[in-house]
Amino acid sequence: MIGWFCRPRKIILEELLPKRTRSISDRYPERDMATEFRAVRVKARSEFDWLIEHVTDEIYRARDHWDVWAGMEAALGLDEYAVEINRTPAFWEVTRRAHQDAVVLRLGRLYDPHATATSLGNLLQTMKENSARAGASFPAGIATLSASDLDADMTGVSSQDAVVEKLLLWRNEYLAHRGTRHVTRGNFTSLPPLQKDELSGLLLKAITLMGKYRELLGYPFLAWGHHEADEFKRLLLLLRAGRQSMTP
Repeated sequence: MIGWFCRPRKIILEELLPKRTRSISDRYPERDMATEFRAVRVKARSEFDWLIEHVTDEIYRARDHWDVWAGMEAALGLDEYAVEINRTPAFWEVTRRAHQDAVVLRLGRLYDPHATATSLGNLLQTMKENSARAGASFPAGIATLSASDLDADMTGVSSQDAVVEKLLLWRNEYLAHRGTRHVTRGNFTSLPPLQKDELSGLLLKAITLMGKYRELLGYPFLAWGHHEADEFKRLLLLLRAGRQSMTP
């Protein structure tokens, strides 16, 4: 009766996807990237440092959830831990979906174009507008940044990128809010497909960007491991050991 849980299941974003959808631009007006982001007002070097560290932390929190979610997806698709997982299937399903939702929500924060958001785009715009202000409020390396590179990177994290726009639609109309036009229809099939490999690409893009600008601005290199995924594997082994110790 609960053996279904041992088989890999498509993530909820995929379960809700239509077979055929119109393009996003058919339904939503195109926005100008040049006016999409706003620079954060920085009055002291400590404020800029906090901005850099906050965005960095948000990226790696997203990756933490990704690692656990990926580990769970892999474990749920194996017969190796079927007995342990099927003892409490509802718990594992709720936990899996919670990590999945957390990945989308945290990526949504990072790619948020709102003028008051602490996001990748607004951080890049801040660096661009203050490239001539190295000194008291900004690191010296900000003067060496390429305006064309900053523009290209802002385009890559803006809604001009098709995957970013899909992410924001799912964040805004399904997770953070529920769009009434979907609810009154009884389904969310008008939302465009958002696949797991696309989420992975957005996460990798964010990590790569922050690594690039941390280096250019003289911030320490961060080497984050995958201890969350490793600890999840240890948890499964502990569950197995506990079950075996109770077996007569």
